[in-house]
Amino acid sequence: MPRKASGEPKVKTVERTQANGDIYVYEVTTLYNPKKRYNEHISSRLLGKKSSDGKEIIPTRPKRSSKSVAVTAVRKTVGAMDILEWIGRESGIDDDLLSSADTGTAQKIISIARFWMANPDKTIRRIEEWQISHVLPYSEGLSEDICYALMKMLGQDISISQSYFRRRASHAVSRASVAVDSTTVSSYSEFLNDVRFGYNKDNNGLASVKLLTLFCLNDHQPVAFMRQPGNIPDVISVLNAIKQLSVLGMDKPLLVLDGGFFSEANILAFIHSHTKFLMRGQLDGKWISPELESVSPDIRRPSNAYPADPGLYCVTRRISHLFSYERKRTRGGIEKGAIITKEHRLYLHFVLDTDKERIGTAVLMKKIQNVRQQLLNGVEQSLMSKAEQRIAELFLIIRDANGQLSVTLNDRAIIKETRYYGYFVLISNEKMDPFSALREYRLREKTEEGFRLDKQHNDAHVTRSKSTGTLEGRFFCQFVAYGYEAFFQKKLRELKNTLAVPTGDPSHDKSDTFKKEKALLNWLNNMSVAKLFDWFDAVQETTVNSNIGKARWRAEAVERDRLFLTRLGVLKG
Repeated sequence: MPRKASGEPKVKTVERTQANGDIYVYEVTTLYNPKKRYNEHISSRLLGKKSSDGKEIIPTRPKRSSKSVAVTAVRKTVGAMDILEWIGRESGIDDDLLSSADTGTAQKIISIARFWMANPDKTIRRIEEWQISHVLPYSEGLSEDICYALMKMLGQDISISQSYFRRRASHAVSRASVAVDSTTVSSYSEFLNDVRFGYNKDNNGLASVKLLTLFCLNDHQPVAFMRQPGNIPDVISVLNAIKQLSVLGMDKPLLVLDGGFFSEANILAFIHSHTKFLMRGQLDGKWISPELESVSPDIRRPSNAYPADPGLYCVTRRISHLFSYERKRTRGGIEKGAIITKEHRLYLHFVLDTDKERIGTAVLMKKIQNVRQQLLNGVEQSLMSKAEQRIAELFLIIRDANGQLSVTLNDRAIIKETRYYGYFVLISNEKMDPFSALREYRLREKTEEGFRLDKQHNDAHVTRSKSTGTLEGRFFCQFVAYGYEAFFQKKLRELKNTLAVPTGDPSHDKSDTFKKEKALLNWLNNMSVAKLFDWFDAVQETTVNSNIGKARWRAEAVERDRLFLTRLGVLKG
């Protein structure tokens, strides 16, 4: 009779021989099932394998876990950010900010400036999404509320901005030339004290606030800005800005102004404030036109050619001009309200641009010939546009003799009209040669390309700030972004001037390097700053972390892109 099952599991050792001859030893647990009448397998555990002599069991390594390995992967856009980091470092902007504020505040300002530099057409509310794929100095992350709080703090505590202005101004020489850009920023707000109705350069019917940016021409960098009510005249705003420059350590700079500041009243205001200036004047002025007539016959002398551009001719006339003004207060026996006439010395720098002279004359002659041909074809003058009728009256001689129409050019009128084409005049109260005056003013003209802070860029078209403090802080962040852009524009110009410059040596001018530089120059001439950042924004870096290890790789750049970054200085050669 069979023995009754105990109901307890039984453990036994089982040996299994592998195909290669190795013998593995398992501990097998079984349990008898009375209904099925056989032992069921409960579990098995590998003890090891037998040694070659079969006397001992050698433990084996534990089986690899079947659980999936945790993997973290991050992809960041690094191409454009590398350029921005280089700009901040090489321009000194980042160091000056870190020296002017605590680390967290400085990193926030730098992050906002880099966002606007790379995204000139986006509002600050987009920064929260953008920073997910772009590494910014402020690693804790920026939101719209954080940016708003930062701008409010910067507006309430202007010591940070003033300290930054002073550090930027310290890089310039004491007798620096300073360009002044005056612009208006429109606003819908009814709660900002500075927002007033005055001259709005957008002509959109909105109240505005005036923003003056002071730009050092020696190093092509903005050094300071001032916010003033929108109804304050430009000349008063500039004179107030001069006081700020003295605080920043720039002693009596030369103000370089555009033609919008030209008027006798403004010139007299600068003279009374002992401010040195250089501004563009108007040739049709009653006291300028006679001087132009006296210099025009001899201005084309070879000695008057501008060395840097032989197509320009320059000559200077020193004059003494009588200014009349009303006395504002009683002093020295002169009553308030009395009209004072005083003579002041000025310098008129006349410049002839022969290229503009030639082009302007050619354009006028084309219009005249077009009108003449219409008349010969039988077109009535009354059917022409007002501009064409004026050309016919001034520059054509029309005769009708016995039904035969004759239309000839009025040579004397055309010569009189075009005799001053290509001329312009610069006015200064500081003695300088005409070549120096032209050089200073042309530096200002180059900065015109960079004066983009005011309207379409850096979220500055129409301000949405609700308080004066926030408005001031917003302007400061935009000012830092403008510094980034001005530095980058300067470096781009310098790079273009060094690319594909022929020397006359065939080994240089026909080399592969010269061809690559020429291709790079053609590419850069067709790229704006915004397009450049969009282009390099495609360069991404992927980082993968796992239990196996860490890997990092970047998207490849074409040879032209590497040449650009190397010559610019972003990559080391």
